[in-house]
Amino acid sequence: MSGEILILQGIQESMSGELGQNVSIFFARYLVFVFALFVAYIGFGKGRRHLRKIAYEATWAAVIALTITTIFGHFMERVRPYLADPSIHALIPPPLTMYSFPSGHTATAFAAAIVLVYGGPGIGIIAILAAALVGFGRMATGVHYPTDVIAGALIGSLVGFMVHHIQLRRNAKKQQSPESYAKHH
Repeated sequence: MSGEILILQGIQESMSGELGQNVSIFFARYLVFVFALFVAYIGFGKGRRHLRKIAYEATWAAVIALTITTIFGHFMERVRPYLADPSIHALIPPPLTMYSFPSGHTATAFAAAIVLVYGGPGIGIIAILAAALVGFGRMATGVHYPTDVIAGALIGSLVGFMVHHIQLRRNAKKQQSPESYAKHH
C-alpha cells in the first residue's frame, strides 16, 4: 500500500462521523463556490477600484488554472484514489473526470487566493486558508491524493502570481503609452 493511500486513510479516519464527513463534503464541493461569491462581492462591491481589479485578476487566474489542470490531467491519466483502492471511500458524487492529478479545485482556489493576497493581507490570509481547506476537503472525500493537491496548489499559485504580474506590466505600459501621456498633459 502506498504512503499516499495511508495518508488518505488517516484523513478519512480523522474526519469520520457525521460532522467530520459533512465538513469534508463542504470543503470539497461547496467552499470553492463560497470563495467565488466572495471574489464576485469584491469585484462588484462599491468602493475601492483596486479591489475590483484584484477580483478581475483572481477570476482570470482561476479560469486559467482550471484550464491548465484539466488539460494536464488528461495527459497524466492518474486514476482517482477511491477508484484505485477500495479502502478509500468517495464521500461526494464522482467528479466529471476519472483523473485526479492535479487537483483542479485546489489549483483554482490557490490561483484566486494568491491574487487576493495582493488586495490586502486580511483578504489574503482568509483566501489562502480557504484554498488550503478546499485541498484538504478533496483529500478527505477520497477524490484526490496528497500529491494531486500539492500540484494543484503549486500550479494555482504560479498562475495567480503570473496573472497579477502580467497585469501590472500591462498597466505600466498603458501609463507609458503616447495616448496616455497626451491625456494626462
